[in-house]
Amino acid sequence: MQDDSITPAPVAPASGDGFLARLGAIISSPGKAMEWVRVAPRWVTAGLVIMAATGLFSAATMHIAGPEQLEIMKETKLGRLVTSEDHAAQMARAENPSIAKRVVQFLSAAAGIWTATFIAALVYLLFTRLAGGTGTLKQVLGVVFWAGIISTGLGSLVRLPLVLAKGSVIEVSTGLGLLVEPNPLSLSYMTLNSFDLFSLWSVAVTSIGFEKIHGFSRGKAAVVTIVPWALMTAVVIGITMAII
Repeated sequence: MQDDSITPAPVAPASGDGFLARLGAIISSPGKAMEWVRVAPRWVTAGLVIMAATGLFSAATMHIAGPEQLEIMKETKLGRLVTSEDHAAQMARAENPSIAKRVVQFLSAAAGIWTATFIAALVYLLFTRLAGGTGTLKQVLGVVFWAGIISTGLGSLVRLPLVLAKGSVIEVSTGLGLLVEPNPLSLSYMTLNSFDLFSLWSVAVTSIGFEKIHGFSRGKAAVVTIVPWALMTAVVIGITMAII
């Protein structure tokens, strides 16, 4: 009797599960979306969405981000080794990227975000397994990649028109980075900018996903989501500070 009552449960959520339905549910009804992810992770599909959004943002803002990055590099240890003539030549190329360079930028950004999200999923898998989680690798990948549509997908699409209108990537923030002077070399700016609206939203959805696939309580799911997220964020900031 017990098996008969449990077996049909996973089938029901999949009945309305389509690409557009899941995409909308990730934003409007994350609990339903993550129940669908539990049944059918489809993490590759989510990965393609993330890659497309990130690649588009990077390619479309290349002529803005490139010069800004070069200006930032001037203040770093490596940047001080570049002569003024070389810097001027690099700036000229960065301000007028060819279509071919934009295509390469699109592909490299897309590959980069896919790799970063995959690695993050492995870190989450480790923490959730240590906490007694029973979800599979595919389910964890599904949760992290679908939640990533909010942070790196929707976030990129929202920031794109703002960056193009303002003519600056650095000065556009959707988080606590708004509270301080935009300086990517500043520890306080990097730390506050990590608390981005879309990133925090994504973390919350990830936590919901871990409730669904691992059977965690809400509090436990929050802990095994927030702790590794904070550690990964700290590592990225630490590496950046070490380089500059």
